[in-house]
Amino acid sequence: MTRREAKHLKALYFDLRIKDLKTHYSQTNPKGAYALIQRFLTSHDFSHEQYSGYHSKHKTTDLEIFDLIREMSDTFPWLQHCVSHFEVTNVGANHDLMDLFVSEISEPINL
Repeated sequence: MTRREAKHLKALYFDLRIKDLKTHYSQTNPKGAYALIQRFLTSHDFSHEQYSGYHSKHKTTDLEIFDLIREMSDTFPWLQHCVSHFEVTNVGANHDLMDLFVSEISEPINL
């Protein structure tokens, strides 16, 4: 009996070394690499959350993520020389905390 891999919403986080981007991507616009990566990931159903963080819009498997990152590496051959950190994690339940921010506080809070 074969088990199917569970699907989860995924979060991707990465860091690039600007010095290496200047060498392997562009001396004059090294940060342009971030826009290319954003375009790639958003075209593959990820939302840009903040900085270098992206969330999948649909549940996916780890294997599908590995294939996506291999495709991204093939699309951007300079990436392997410039990435200093790249991780994937399953996204748990998100809870909107906006209701906790109230416009008026009835009594002062002593800390």
